[in-house]
Amino acid sequence: MGRRLLVNVLNPGDKVLLYETGQFANLWRALAKRLGLDVEVVGKAGQDTWRWGVDAAVIEERLRQDTSHEIKAVCVVHNETSTGVTSNIAAVRKAIDSLKHPALLLVDSDLAWVQQIMSMINGVRMSPFLGHKKG
Repeated sequence: MGRRLLVNVLNPGDKVLLYETGQFANLWRALAKRLGLDVEVVGKAGQDTWRWGVDAAVIEERLRQDTSHEIKAVCVVHNETSTGVTSNIAAVRKAIDSLKHPALLLVDSDLAWVQQIMSMINGVRMSPFLGHKKG
């Protein structure tokens, strides 16, 4: 799913902000780089980011510094299945909106999207793609 998100809404050279939460975030970062995106990875300073969900304040602070709006998208993993970490996507959306930053919020998720996220985000246009990998 991460590849579809990146290639359908971004262009090579676009800057993306990716929050590291585990192996799937790392895979998404590697993919973004292979697609020619300018990837900036953030996490909570001084902490093992694989043990905690996304800290929306870290994203908000970085976007606050982006006064020229070079960051085109914020990429986060909702349920990092490699670690069991779940991130508060509504808090990330609120952080972006509070700054009126035009960055897209791209979320790599699993089937928990329907259960946990859809009910929390009202009035936001989105096009969810849900799938389940077997193999």
